Amino acid sequence: MPRLRYLLARRMGPFGIVLTAWDIWRRLPPKQRKRILDATRKHGPRMAAQARNRRRK
Repeated sequence: MPRLRYLLARRMGPFGIVLTAWDIWRRLPPKQRKRILDATRKHGPRMAAQARNRRRK
């Protein structure tokens, strides 16, 4: 639990978010990493299109 507090207490600027994501990614087992990459490839373009459409409104 102390490690979780460290991750959440880190400054949350853009660089802090990247470092936190990297810390979490490093701890994932390879199978879970593959699942995340597969889901990103499948759903990423749709999510980007939705974000673009929301931005235009």
